[in-house]
Amino acid sequence: MKRHTRKVNTTVFFLALAAPFNIALAQDKAPPQREQTNEQAPQAQPIRPGPPRYLEQYPFLADSDKQTDFFDPIRHIKLGQSSWLKLGGGIRYKYDHLDNPNFGLSGESNDNYLQQRLNFHADFHLFDNTIRAFLEMSDTESWDKDLYSPYDQSDAEIHQAFVGVRLPTFGHGNLNARLGRQEMAFGEQVLVTVRDVPNIRQTFDGARLSYRAGNGYKLDAFAVRPVTNVRTGSFNDSSDHGSGEFYGLYGTIPINKMLSVDLYEMSYLRDNRTLNGVSGDEDRHTLGTRLYGENSAGVDYSTDVMYQFGELNDDDIRAWGFWSSVGYTLENTPWKPGAALRFDVASGDDNPNDNESNTFDPLFPANGKLYGNGSLTTMANLVAVGPQFAFSPFQNVTISPTILALWRESSDDAAYTPGMNPIAGTADASGSRLGTSYDLFTRWTPTANLTVDLEYQYYDVSDVIRDVGGKDTQYFSMRTSFLF
Repeated sequence: MKRHTRKVNTTVFFLALAAPFNIALAQDKAPPQREQTNEQAPQAQPIRPGPPRYLEQYPFLADSDKQTDFFDPIRHIKLGQSSWLKLGGGIRYKYDHLDNPNFGLSGESNDNYLQQRLNFHADFHLFDNTIRAFLEMSDTESWDKDLYSPYDQSDAEIHQAFVGVRLPTFGHGNLNARLGRQEMAFGEQVLVTVRDVPNIRQTFDGARLSYRAGNGYKLDAFAVRPVTNVRTGSFNDSSDHGSGEFYGLYGTIPINKMLSVDLYEMSYLRDNRTLNGVSGDEDRHTLGTRLYGENSAGVDYSTDVMYQFGELNDDDIRAWGFWSSVGYTLENTPWKPGAALRFDVASGDDNPNDNESNTFDPLFPANGKLYGNGSLTTMANLVAVGPQFAFSPFQNVTISPTILALWRESSDDAAYTPGMNPIAGTADASGSRLGTSYDLFTRWTPTANLTVDLEYQYYDVSDVIRDVGGKDTQYFSMRTSFLF
């Protein structure tokens, strides 16, 4: 299905591509930063890509002597002695090419398309941050895409719009309430992410309560509905009862540098869910813990252990998942090389007729971060094992290859792609081996505002997918983002 909307602004597109050669918006350059997803202290410099935009704060820019970037004057606009305004936005163009999308099972031999994402936000902070109002507008377009996805295009929309209030507390902690449309992400984004690489980022409508103690303890409580993007036209994205009620708790207990513990419970209630041939209302609850830390020798690790229970129609939900990464980085050597071993397991359904649903559902995961952005697999009925590497040959370049060998956890269940979509015919296929995913990701940050990402993924299919007619798949993407 091709989607043709208004004509692409090629002038803006090529200006964005040519930006590193035509503009110098920052004097200081830094290697790419790992995306931050929880409330953290303000950054020392507005280096891109940083945390999600709603987390950015630059109080140090109130001193004009510290403004070194062309856009610094709009990042902290004083409105009085205790109030300020932050403005910002972004332009991203993404070109994707796929050979045999969906393993060639959709009848398409290739899919080439261009996507646009425009954002602008205004962030008001009043009375020493006692009250906050955040508004972000977005415009997403997709041209010449053959296989439609609900993450492709939503025209002009209100992407985020929330009001935050700081509530009184005892002691030194901060308690904030937030109501409205908002992005959320937790931990390693195994279950909840902002979904950055797909054209439309994930948002939720509802309420969130966040407590931050001075000693590093954190607790978040939320009750929201996911925003859906299935309607054509502008200003009509919404959440509704059928799209699901999503609520839970996420807490962090810091013990020492080598060990921090996250504990969480997330519940997702949906109407008319279909999974493994069973349809009906679903109440899915996820209990989990994340253990993570690092030491002075450069070793770091993160592990999520999850268990799901509840009901799907008349079936009992009994599913589990395990995600882990153990790595080592040589910080004091040229190129700062690092390597990590990934090991992920998510349960599948062993028997579709036993009144139990055993397929693990990763909810709103960062599929691209975990398994590449070709939309070829997700953490459901999956075993994934392999190394991940990273090195920086130059200060503003990071290269990260990943190799993952993939199997089904249960040979009686389908193989799944993002969105819990079963690969056609695999539920009835024999064997467990899915194939091997090779992913090469390169990020270049020529200025503090510009990021260029290149990604190539090759999925070498094996018995399960090949037996249903699936073919090897290649994915190439170039993403150029200019954030201000």
